[in-house]
Amino acid sequence: MLKHFLKTGYRGFKRQKLYSLVNLLGLAIGMFCFLITALYVKDELTFDRWHENADNIFMSSLEMQREDGEKFNVRPSYALLKALKEESSEVVSAVNISRNNWKYYQLGDEWVQTNQFYYSSPELFEVFDFSLKYGNETTALSEPTDVVISSELAESLFSGENPLDKMISIQGQGELKVVGVLNPIPTNSHLRFDIVASTNNPDSRYKDSEGEWVYGTGYNYFLLKEDFNLDNLFDDTKKLLARNGVEDIAAGYDYLKFSDLYLSQQTQRYNNDMFGGQVKYIYIFSLIGTLILLVACFNYINLTTSASISRSKEMGIRKVIGASRASLVSNKMVETLFVSFWSLVLAVIAVEMTLPYINSLIGKSLSFNLLQSPSQLVLPVLLLIVVMLISGIYPAFVLSSINLSTVLRGAQPKTKAGLFKKSLIVFQFIICSGLLIAALAIRSQADFLINMDKGYNEEHIMSMSVRQEGQRLEYEVLKNKLESIPQIEVVTSATLPIFPPAPPLEIKVDGRDFAITFLTGYADKNFNEVFQLEFVEGVDFTQVPESELGNAAIINETAKKKLALNPALGAELPNGRKVVGVVSDFFFDSAKSEIQPASIVYSPRNFWEVQFSYRAGNKADVIAQVEMAMKQEFGLKSAPSMTELKTITQGFNFYDTETTLKTIFNILTGMVILVAFLGLFAMATFESNAREKELGIRKVLGANYFHILETLNKHFVGLMIVAFIVSVPTTFYLVEKWLQAFPYRIEGLESFGLSSVAIIVLIAIVILGAHSYLSTRKNPTEVLRNE
Repeated sequence: MLKHFLKTGYRGFKRQKLYSLVNLLGLAIGMFCFLITALYVKDELTFDRWHENADNIFMSSLEMQREDGEKFNVRPSYALLKALKEESSEVVSAVNISRNNWKYYQLGDEWVQTNQFYYSSPELFEVFDFSLKYGNETTALSEPTDVVISSELAESLFSGENPLDKMISIQGQGELKVVGVLNPIPTNSHLRFDIVASTNNPDSRYKDSEGEWVYGTGYNYFLLKEDFNLDNLFDDTKKLLARNGVEDIAAGYDYLKFSDLYLSQQTQRYNNDMFGGQVKYIYIFSLIGTLILLVACFNYINLTTSASISRSKEMGIRKVIGASRASLVSNKMVETLFVSFWSLVLAVIAVEMTLPYINSLIGKSLSFNLLQSPSQLVLPVLLLIVVMLISGIYPAFVLSSINLSTVLRGAQPKTKAGLFKKSLIVFQFIICSGLLIAALAIRSQADFLINMDKGYNEEHIMSMSVRQEGQRLEYEVLKNKLESIPQIEVVTSATLPIFPPAPPLEIKVDGRDFAITFLTGYADKNFNEVFQLEFVEGVDFTQVPESELGNAAIINETAKKKLALNPALGAELPNGRKVVGVVSDFFFDSAKSEIQPASIVYSPRNFWEVQFSYRAGNKADVIAQVEMAMKQEFGLKSAPSMTELKTITQGFNFYDTETTLKTIFNILTGMVILVAFLGLFAMATFESNAREKELGIRKVLGANYFHILETLNKHFVGLMIVAFIVSVPTTFYLVEKWLQAFPYRIEGLESFGLSSVAIIVLIAIVILGAHSYLSTRKNPTEVLRNE
């Protein structure tokens, strides 16, 4: 029986090669897209679940509310963590992890780019399942000078040697001893480390204050006992807060399950990329993967139903010789299974071959290997069954329901499939045009965020650290030496454009208490000669008397508005400084969030970075001269590392999510358009073949190319118009909802709608026009010779 069914499936495939190949390719593309999106969704949903005790790990969170009702999250204090660890019976172990906000570090003679520099304590290896390739988990990070590095960084710095007990100089941290090398961490982890320094490091600018019971600079993670009770932990928290006079914040405390952090709505308020997942994108990609699969299945239904008319006599003869309807249905289902199976094989091969490339595009490490992980077979098998049922049931019943007497009289069999087929075609065009509009809008928004004016100059500016080879160079000496180089225009020092993190600041405006995030950056007097911020009021530090510099501050327009400073000049800030100038708002963070209040102050002790502007076209010469000057003046053995300021700001990867989204949408949109127009090509081919005698008679009667074009394709045009009427306003509404999450966004979606319609119509014209042209080339005498 199985052998008979396989022969039947093969013969059905071979009988109509063109339609079978289109069906095979269409289903393969649909399955490929579904498998890719399924792997992506699975990776997002399983973030952090690889830790053995993931269900027993919680992160504390403190939610606060501004006077206007807006909620925001702050990092709870380290003092509370220590107290809970000592006094709560629910806590087995706890660790505070804080991240260094900078992006570039000098390690010895190497200049390393990473945003995975953290501070932690030895409890890191008690709470989590991170393991060391070299080193001892129980003692690592216990000493102030301890540092643990990733295996990738170890390979880069030490070329495969065991780096234990070797000293490395890290910019801003001094000489540290390597006490461990981490084994590779799975990519679906929100905690990923390149460098982990001890929280006891005296040079750490991120260490929490021991006596601070409200705000902290890191994240507190707790490993609870096996039979934990969260209510007890909440009670212990309230008691400790009350004992230390801050019981009013207890209502805002929460403990978030570790495995839910990546997608949690609460962690999104921290406004960083540690918890970068968004549930809405999981829904979006799940929906798109399913829709593309349905488009492929509907293609199969349309083509198979249309082609079944040509097999009506075959079905009639089978019925005459005794075939039951169930037999005809099962026969057709076997043909569908045959095509679906080989489509799945092609899809699996395509996934295996393209996954490394897709991973590089979207920054993931998705894996799909059926030989190494047989459990992954479940998804393809289920997919095969679902595709077979969706694609095969309707054509099978249509074909088996053809009237026997009508067929044997030689008349054209009638089916009720016309309206259904038209509905499927409309659905395909709705999905095509909708995805195309969305892809164009996402691409435009991502490019808008990346390329928008940041409000400061970042062209032809180099940045370097004042700490070189384990010593902090004297800033003024370094500045004078750099200014002596002819190609360098201005030398300054500033923490711009990326401000150090800061806890919320309690302020009172018009008699009301507020808690706002008020950032402070440090800069030399001449910083604006390099960064060129636009002053709307007041003066920069170069025009402030030396005796007043230590008490002066420059604020942005948002700070003036939030603090209700009117007039701003001369006003006293919450940090005690007086405003001498107001600058236009500029971006010191992602443009996906609103600009925060900020001030710039003169503070020589915080000059860790040096920036200098240079004349365009002399970059290589400037670098060579700076290296020579630094070696001569300070006796450096190696050349100092310098980085373009534009490269640093781009290195923070603020828009990785949007860039990834843009890439995925481009791929999926291209795939669904390919599937839909493959179906249109096959449908047009079938239409012209089925009506070739009619077209032959029309040509004999004088019909020209344009008449043939209208005759064959006017119903397709009508279906496309219906699809556009439905898809364009619907997609506009959904894209507008998505854009509302961005405070700075594109406008004018109408152009994307017009572009989408134009692209789809153009492709349709090419396909349908080519078929119509081929139909006019047929000789009517060849078509009508037997009539």
